[in-house]
Amino acid sequence: MLKKKLLFILAICIVSSFTIISIMNRTYATKKEKNLKYETYVVQAGDTLWNIAKKYTDKDPRRLIHEIREHNNITPLIYEGQVIEIPTEGE
Repeated sequence: MLKKKLLFILAICIVSSFTIISIMNRTYATKKEKNLKYETYVVQAGDTLWNIAKKYTDKDPRRLIHEIREHNNITPLIYEGQVIEIPTEGE
């Protein structure tokens, strides 16, 4: 009986922790998005999302690639002349 109560309390703690973390992540993401500005970029021949992202960040470009794809609702395949918006840090 004591084992069941202990397991129940442990399960409640785990679920509560995940809920709190999820709420905190959403709050952080929302605050960060408010500081973003977007720069328009016209894709050139030979461009890839990787090399475009590398032009705009000194950090790992994977996060920026994800943000570019999400904001522009695009696949990894881009084409010459395509206009995309690149998220940049606001002031």
